Amino acid sequence: MRVGVIGARGFIGTALTAALESAGHEAVPFTQEHPITSPEGRKAANGLDGAVWVASSSTPASVGQHPETADAELDLFRESLAAMADLDIARFILVSSGGTVYGSAPAPSSEEDELAPVNAYGRLKAQMEGIAREQRPDSTILRLSNVYGPGQLAKGGQGVLGHWLDAIINGRRPVIFGDPAVARDYVFVGDCADAIIAALATDRSIGATINIGSGEPTSLCSLLDIVAQVTGRQIDPIIDEGRPFDNSSTWLRIDRARDLLGWRPSTSLVDGVRAMWDWKVGR
Repeated sequence: MRVGVIGARGFIGTALTAALESAGHEAVPFTQEHPITSPEGRKAANGLDGAVWVASSSTPASVGQHPETADAELDLFRESLAAMADLDIARFILVSSGGTVYGSAPAPSSEEDELAPVNAYGRLKAQMEGIAREQRPDSTILRLSNVYGPGQLAKGGQGVLGHWLDAIINGRRPVIFGDPAVARDYVFVGDCADAIIAALATDRSIGATINIGSGEPTSLCSLLDIVAQVTGRQIDPIIDEGRPFDNSSTWLRIDRARDLLGWRPSTSLVDGVRAMWDWKVGR
């Protein structure tokens, strides 16, 4: 396959590009400097077998603090879909957020659940899904839970493991915001890349919305225990007040991913955190 990766330099985009190339496919990168909306980008995109949108410059913290950034991202998304409309691109996949679009609905969340995002970031992702369905009804929407792994930086108030491991490396105490018992669904970035490729490869995903996660809840205190085990450090976290953009406990049902894509996560949380730690310390 020849696949356009829109947001190729981001955390997920980098992992997806590597996975595509490892599987023998051609990854065509699109970035802020080389967007698909430019004449050069449109030329490169012509005849792609598929395109994957993983271009998100927003985080829950950035959108919460600067709501105007959400409007800018929506405008870019609309312009990019319009640029692709008259090109011969067989498949389009939007990577959305299973960790935020369901809001505080009872977990585990399934694809049939009503979307009820409780923060601006979740509303942004839900709006993007609506635009994709309106402009390209055959879009495949993959709702990824909390993605982690090598390549994830500590920035933007997103990615708890990125922030915790960065703190440990730099001799700081990791911070838990809110209740340590809050549980979320953590999925390894390499498993997410495999799910995206599986969705590109099967017609059963056309027009479908599919959760991609571990399917299991892990509390923040349990996650910190895993970090201590992997790093070999004694960790005394700072317990701080919850942030207004943080969700309560959320995790996903992933039966549809198994049934439509033949996919299930293959990386345990311990192994995934160990791979991330090894990357952080340069092993």
